[in-house]
Amino acid sequence: MSLEQIDTMIDFAIAQVSDTPDGYRAVVRDMAKQWPDATGAQMIFVLVSASHAIERVFGDNPDGHPEVQNTLRVAALLGSDLFALQLRGNFAPTGRDLGRYWADSDPFFLHL
Repeated sequence: MSLEQIDTMIDFAIAQVSDTPDGYRAVVRDMAKQWPDATGAQMIFVLVSASHAIERVFGDNPDGHPEVQNTLRVAALLGSDLFALQLRGNFAPTGRDLGRYWADSDPFFLHL
């Protein structure tokens, strides 16, 4: 995946988590659908980068911008799913792989 595509994903994540107070809830699921070939590691990078960008724009006070903390939380939860897939032998799961995992084993992100 090119850096330009990563930047596009970061812009998408910033917009989604900033649009509504609950925007963070669907961002992982929506990224997996929109970029099915993106790896989970790339998705975590995107979420952390989006959180950092929001902090830079609005200041470092996390109390004033709960979307930053919530986005970091879903990035951490995504990391848990990546580890579960790694234990199953998939060492570089993609958005497509995550979608199947959520449908078959752990629907958390499908209902968040």
